[in-house]
Amino acid sequence: MARLSILAVFMVILAGCGGSGAGAGGSSQAAQFVAFGDAGTGSERQIAVGKAMAEVCAARGCDFALELGDNFYASGVTSVDDAQFQQKFEIPYEQLKLPIYVTLGNHDNSRGPGEGSDNARGEYQVEYHYLAGRASDKWRMPSRYYSFTWPASGTPLVEFFSLDSNPLTAIVADPDPQWNPLAYGAEQTEWLSDGLQKSRARWKVAFAHHPYLSNGLHGNAGNYDGVPEALPVTTNGSPYKAMLNATLCQHADLMIAGHDHDLQWLKPVERCPRVQHFVSGAAEGPRPFGDANRNAAYWQQDNTLGFFWFRIENDRFTAAAYALDANMQLPKDAQGRPVPVFEQTLPKPR
Repeated sequence: MARLSILAVFMVILAGCGGSGAGAGGSSQAAQFVAFGDAGTGSERQIAVGKAMAEVCAARGCDFALELGDNFYASGVTSVDDAQFQQKFEIPYEQLKLPIYVTLGNHDNSRGPGEGSDNARGEYQVEYHYLAGRASDKWRMPSRYYSFTWPASGTPLVEFFSLDSNPLTAIVADPDPQWNPLAYGAEQTEWLSDGLQKSRARWKVAFAHHPYLSNGLHGNAGNYDGVPEALPVTTNGSPYKAMLNATLCQHADLMIAGHDHDLQWLKPVERCPRVQHFVSGAAEGPRPFGDANRNAAYWQQDNTLGFFWFRIENDRFTAAAYALDANMQLPKDAQGRPVPVFEQTLPKPR
């Protein structure tokens, strides 16, 4: 499958013909979207978060959404006709009337509970993008890694880069040599570096399942799950960290990921000084932090269902975190509008 951004751009053009749908208030002069991950169980919690995102999009505007991997628990789909596509995507996000750009997680590429050793399963998620007669046209994953621009016509404001992190972070190595982390990592690194440097967009945003920085249970790339950083193994994400150091940290503005089941907005670090880091993996099964002080944060919250809403425009961006209450409802103001638990606007990173 060709890993080219042109396919994704074409799909965005088609999506744009239908307006913003649930994203009332969407604007071609800005990119407005929600980002969520680690959701795919089909549970009442996942459905509640889907409804909450639709409410925020109706109130504030959304052009599209980003789904940040682990789209299907506990293991990935086994065919393009797998019932999980309906139970864990189409039904929970029925109220989100907008494109959802999807990236792959470790559970999506697993036979068992998240070991990441079966990347062939991720290929079915790419195939679903091209399947005729789907329940909706929301699912957007034209390749395992890809890019798309917003807006799709004219000079883009933002280019989004969806990364395929699992082959570079798997707990158990995939026996198929095409997923060898050295070769596959080199291929993806070349694609990402070239795309970031040649992009005409004012903003560059990467999204993936595995984070570069995280205060959650899994931790930072290169030291995932406490595996020593000195070991050049996929288990700790060393190949992934090397790719991001050579690409993302040099040219991107935002990195949005999941994997840890919480909400975090982390400050740039010396080794990656221009990038704002977000973790938004609380869309179904929230968990506690691993080390809340591992990285400096603008804001963070664990043990809660939630997601982030973003607006990128001109020389600034806004991120707002929304958390559901004990009844799996969004807090509302006196006018019935959803209230974020945290919101901040910052200038474009330099």
